[in-house]
Formats: sequence, structure tokens, C-alpha cells
Amino acid sequence: MRSRRSLLALVLSMTSCLVLVAPASALTGSGSWGHLGTNGETPQGSALNAHVYEMHRAGTILYAGGAFTNAGGIPSADRIASWDGDSWKSLSPTPIADNGSVFAIAHYGGKIYAGGNFMNAGGDPNADNLAVWDGVSWQPFCNSGIGPAFDGNVMALQVIGTTLYVGGTFQNAGGVAAADYLVACDMNTGAMSAVVSTDGDFTGSVYDLTASTDGILYAGGTFSNLDQIAAADFVASFDGTAWSSLGTTAIGGIVRGLHAIGTDVYVSSDGLDIGGESRSDHLVRWDGTTYNPVGSDTAGTNGYFPSSATINELTTSGTLLFAAGQWLDANGQPKADMVAYFDGTTWRAIGSNGAGNGALNANTEGLAVVSGILYAGGASTSAGGDPKANFAASRSLKLADAEIGNSSGNYVGNDVYSTTGAGQTKTVSIGRGTSKFFPVLIQNDGLLPASFTLKGTGAATGYTVTYIDYSNGENITSAIRNGTFNTGTLARGQSFAMKVIVKLSSSAAERGTFLVTAESTAGSPKDTVKGVVDAT
Repeated sequence: MRSRRSLLALVLSMTSCLVLVAPASALTGSGSWGHLGTNGETPQGSALNAHVYEMHRAGTILYAGGAFTNAGGIPSADRIASWDGDSWKSLSPTPIADNGSVFAIAHYGGKIYAGGNFMNAGGDPNADNLAVWDGVSWQPFCNSGIGPAFDGNVMALQVIGTTLYVGGTFQNAGGVAAADYLVACDMNTGAMSAVVSTDGDFTGSVYDLTASTDGILYAGGTFSNLDQIAAADFVASFDGTAWSSLGTTAIGGIVRGLHAIGTDVYVSSDGLDIGGESRSDHLVRWDGTTYNPVGSDTAGTNGYFPSSATINELTTSGTLLFAAGQWLDANGQPKADMVAYFDGTTWRAIGSNGAGNGALNANTEGLAVVSGILYAGGASTSAGGDPKANFAASRSLKLADAEIGNSSGNYVGNDVYSTTGAGQTKTVSIGRGTSKFFPVLIQNDGLLPASFTLKGTGAATGYTVTYIDYSNGENITSAIRNGTFNTGTLARGQSFAMKVIVKLSSSAAERGTFLVTAESTAGSPKDTVKGVVDAT
């Protein structure tokens, strides 16, 4: 694999080679992150107007929960809304509540469960802090019908079998003395049960829940000595009958995020040097027996994240692990702010704001991957430099980034994404009866291997445009014109190079404009570069 810069030099050394790629529709400007719709106003603005706390995938649908109102300009899309990849939708004709926020979302049997700090969901005085959307209305859940069951925030929801586990800051849920911070709710009957036998055995709030494929529940939060187990501080596991600590040594700091892959569980904590390992700062993998570090800094001597970091959310896609929270310049990298991913060997930043810093500029608390798109929610504004990407933003895992230059180099378009060529246009003057070329590169700026289809458009009187594949000198003009040319699979960071040769007749028009667009075969955003020729 050649680097982008070595390809630039090689292309310039040739007489006929160029490649161009097309921009992503959700991306405006630089940074590779884009907005999720707009608010429908003129001029159109951000689709969300306040903090997003939760991102939840249900099949091909993304659900977002938070403090926002009127998502996508829809009056009833308050505090919870769905995104289908094209537009925001409300779950019901009236908001879930006219107060508070949604912190947690789960789905089961075609129903959507929402937890938070709202009151009177659907107008029902018993539906405080937890409610279920049954397709018709918002209803109380895990509630005896005699007053609200939850007197505090619901922060986490997890379905295992036919049980919904509900975690948060509440105590004495449903009037049950031992039902503090975490309860189990039968999803068929709605009956609630405590998960410890004695009042006081659950000693602190639950911030997150996850489940391994063997049906074990993992809970993380602020508690200590859970169920009177000395090492069960901040994180513990529950098999439906009994609690267990994760090892014999406490993790050493509040646990804010959990994510299971098979029987392995990733745990994010405020703790440093977890398990006595210097690389295990803030994030570890529990393999059922011991904590393991997840990557390290460049030197291999410490953790990737700054000592002051908080990691709020974890998710995965294939072999990639994503982390989001609140930190700056992880591993000393200016782009590694608030969100990063681990590829199995190395931690990497995800895009930028177009000005050399991280794509996200504030605390991030929700992450989900839906249909090859990474979604992040939180308090960030203008994610990736997009002024409409406030409180939520998306980033394709397969992403083309095109650059265009002239015969001297002088490339434009790196980390710029546009469907019109804005910010990645090169203008040259060509004498009538002569020719010049535009070198073009298409790089895979995604996080996964991807192939891209290329299409060239544009024409002018007396202009002949020829496309040459740099790698083998092949004339690919017909395929580029038809939009059938494929780059083949490019690894992350790998580039494809072309030369676009423009020859003018003696009677050529004064100006000609040419576009080349690249798009992932999986349907990721397009990126387009533009060449402009002035005849002399």
C-alpha cells in the first residue's frame, strides 16, 4: 500500500493519470462528520436543539433520547425521536412528556422503552421516569398502578430474555424496600422484583448495563460492596440469582460505560492503572477471569486516554471498538477529542473539525452504529465543522476523500467533502491546440476497507477529456463516463490515483468544467472534485 503523499509524487511524474471521487450528501465542508437532517426552517438549521444523552439501534432505525424538542422540526418529536437515515420521525402524535430528558432506550416485541427524569409520560401520572410506547400511546411500565414506581432518574435499560433490567438513581422502587438503584421487570406481566434480598445491599447508582451472550448482566456505576461482596465496587455481574465481583480487586473508579461482545465485556471507568497495569487507564476488557488493557499510548507504556478523561459510552462494529466521552488530545493528538476508535491494534482519531482539532467539541454521551454509519450524540455543536451538526452527528465507516491538483501539484480537497466540488476545485489555463492534466487522488478516509465507484461528467465545445489509471496506464475513459469504474478494495488510508488529461482544439470554448465523483459501493456519502479550464 502506498501512502497518499507518495502517490502524489508518482502521479506528477507521469504524463497521463488521474482519479477523482464524489462527496457525501450529509457532509458539508470539511471534517467528515455531517448533520442529521435539518429543522425544516428557512434558512434551514440544526435538526436538534439540545443535548442528546442516548443513541439506540433497533434494526435499521436509530432512536435518540435527550433534552431536545421538535426534532427535525416535528412538534411532537420531543426528548425521543427516530432517524431512518433520511429524516426524523416522532413516535407519537404528542410528546412523551413536556419536561425532563430521556437518558436510556430499549426495544422489545415491537415496543420502545424510555427511561429518564420526565414526569407523567403520555399524560399518565404513574408514568414517571420510565414509560413504554406500545404503538398507540405512552404507558407506565413495571408499575403497580398505585403511584409512580420510580422516584429518581432511570439511567440504563437492558433486556435479557423476557426481563427488562432498569438501573438509575432511584430507591424503594414500587414501594419495595430492597428495590434500590436496579430492578428486574417481567416484560410479559410488568411485575417488578428487587435484585438483592436485603435493603441496603445495593449501595449506589447504576449508570450503565450490558449483557453477555451467555445471559449474564453487568452493571456499572457508583456503588461499592454490592450485595456485601468486598470487591464488587463500581462494576459487578448478575446471573439472575447471585451477584459476583469481576475479579478479587476493585476496579478503582466510577464505571460509566459497558459493552459486551460475546462473553467479553469492555468497561470504562474513572480508574487508572486498573488491575495494576499501567496501560489500563479508563478502559479495560474483562475476559471472564481478568482485566486486560485495550491498546496503549504510542510509547506503549501508558493508556491512550488522558488521566482526566471520562468515557461515557462504548459500542462496536465488527472488529472496531468506539469510545466517546469528554477529553482532549488523547495520546497527544489534537484530533483525538471526545471520540476515538480501536482497530484491534491502535487507537485512532475519527475525522476532525476541518481546522486541525477533533470533530466533536463537547461531552459526548451517545454512540450507535446503524447500517454502516457511526452516530454520536451529546453537547457538541458544529461537529466536523458543519454548522448544522449540533448535538448529533454522523460519520460513514466507508468514506471517499478526493483531491485534485494541477501539473505542479498544489492539491486541494484533503479532508473536504462536497457533492459540488466546493472547497476542492482546481482551475488551470490551457492554450488552444495543447493539453494539460489534472492529477486526482481518491483516498479511503473510512474506518473499514472499501471500494469506490467513480463517475466523470462535464463537457465543452472543443474539449477532449481522457481518464488514465495511474497504476497500469490503462485508458478508463469509457468506464468513468458510464459511472461503472471501480477502484477495487482500498484499505483505510489507501489511495487510488488517476490523471485527467484535457486537450483543447484550436476552436475550443473559453471555459470548460469537469466533475469526478466517488461513492462507496455500499452507498456511503459521495465526494466530488472539480476541474476548471480557461482556454487561452
